[in-house]
Amino acid sequence: MRPISCLQCLLPLWLLCQPWLALADWEKVDENHLAVVYINPDKIRASSVFPQAWHLIDLNEPSKAGVKSRLALMEYDCHEYRRRTLAFASKAEAMGEGKTLFTSTQSTSWKPVSGDTVGEKVIAMLCGRHAKPHGKGKGKDDKAAAPAKDAHGDGHGAPPSAHGDAKPSH
Repeated sequence: MRPISCLQCLLPLWLLCQPWLALADWEKVDENHLAVVYINPDKIRASSVFPQAWHLIDLNEPSKAGVKSRLALMEYDCHEYRRRTLAFASKAEAMGEGKTLFTSTQSTSWKPVSGDTVGEKVIAMLCGRHAKPHGKGKGKDDKAAAPAKDAHGDGHGAPPSAHGDAKPSH
């Protein structure tokens, strides 16, 4: 079995078996009309270029599919000022608890981090002086995404009701 295929099979199982994700000391990063977003500072995988952090997106209203919260492993690119989701799990209860409704280990494509978003706050926390927001405030990506905040908090993620690549968990 190829290492990537093995990882894609084991990550959803690993997500389901991590009680520390629900019991973690989550630090509130931001909130908007859709959700409150937290990160777990104790589970940050430090790197000067590609740090990773677990995010907890606690929805204000449950989605049509019954999702009340999401756990997402996010990776940030400090030099290119962008982010992507590596894996996520949608949960039936608030604060990452309850039955797992969906999981995905499908990495999303890199998306720029725009101004006044949760993504900008997190990348500043993780990258500090290493973050280089080139082109910030210029270009079509920033103009289209800057005003909108979503449940990921970066203006680029999927709507809080579902992800297109979500897979029901059993």
